[in-house]
Amino acid sequence: MARTTNRPAGWTSSPTRSMQPRRNARSLCGGASTVGGARGQRRWTLLLLIAVGSLISGDAVLFPTTLPVAGTTVLASNAIVYYSGTIPTELGLLTKVTRIFLEYNYFTGPLPTELGTLSMMDTYFNVQNNYLTSTLPTQLGVAFADMYWHQGFFVSSNLLTGPIPTQYGRMTNLDTFYAYNNQLTGRVPSELGLMAWVQDVGLYTNLLSSTLPTQLGQLTKISGTTDPNTLGGGKGGLSLYTNDFTSTLPTELGRLTNLKEVLRLHFNEFTSTIPSELGMLTATTLVAMSYNGFTGAIPTQIGSMVAIEQLYLIHNALCADIPTQVAALSATVLVPERWNIDSGNALGTPCCEAYPEHNHTCAPTALPSPLPTTPRPSPLPTLSALPTTSVPTPSPTATDLP
Repeated sequence: MARTTNRPAGWTSSPTRSMQPRRNARSLCGGASTVGGARGQRRWTLLLLIAVGSLISGDAVLFPTTLPVAGTTVLASNAIVYYSGTIPTELGLLTKVTRIFLEYNYFTGPLPTELGTLSMMDTYFNVQNNYLTSTLPTQLGVAFADMYWHQGFFVSSNLLTGPIPTQYGRMTNLDTFYAYNNQLTGRVPSELGLMAWVQDVGLYTNLLSSTLPTQLGQLTKISGTTDPNTLGGGKGGLSLYTNDFTSTLPTELGRLTNLKEVLRLHFNEFTSTIPSELGMLTATTLVAMSYNGFTGAIPTQIGSMVAIEQLYLIHNALCADIPTQVAALSATVLVPERWNIDSGNALGTPCCEAYPEHNHTCAPTALPSPLPTTPRPSPLPTLSALPTTSVPTPSPTATDLP
């Protein structure tokens, strides 16, 4: 669907990703090592896979280059390692692996469906910041259904396409689900509402469309994280911006009362009024809903968001006067630039005048009461109107008798 919102010039949904070396890449296992065999043919490289239990020895899984790891780049010991080529399907044979860290590399091609055999995964699955181009394998949602608490599923910042599998709703113990900065399409599955323990959801900068499922209101554990050193990078909360979501914003989002950080919905195609239920998010510090088509007045209940530090509502179709409760809340914001609601709206103007095409109804203007009038006296009767009295004929006198 073509984007129709008034987005800034030069805006693009799929920015070209830089191919420059990632100087911020992390080697969680401390680099790479090689072990020479009798004829130098058994060369092993550290693949950044960590296992609990002695799969080979120690905490690190050593992956043999005799398996098809094409184009692997291994630097000197204790140096940053960048991997390229495709992720080998043989990783699915390492059935005791519990954590995978393959982020910040140059992996291309598909995300292997064979990874769906890693049923002992109980912590992180991290392949973000690569160049993977496949769809998301449904098998991962089935295999990782039993991951324990405080686990993360990171496939963000790749070139992944297609829909989000409904099977991913089975990962009910996830606390972080990041699939942002891809080219995912279709609707958000209602099954994601089954992720009862999730705290951070990031699906921004994709091509997701249609209406948001009301089941997102079941993610009542969403709170966000304020620690920038976590794997999620401190983005925290519910971030759905820069997609193609349309129609009504679910009122059920008002149930996310534990949300302490961000609700980001900007750069979409929402056309409803702003739900008054959002006023129940009294712990939320940032709400961004700019560059949509939200209509009508700002709900008075927004004034109940007492923890708000940043509010962005510009470039919608909002109208009418700003409620006094909301105006009073703006006075508590320490940085005025972080309270941006006027530009691109018609606040202060009656909605029926600002956006008549939206069929807003203005209250009829009451006409002034007429001045009291003094009743006019009845006119005096005219002579012709006076009643006439017949004069009786006099009786004859004695002289009149014969």
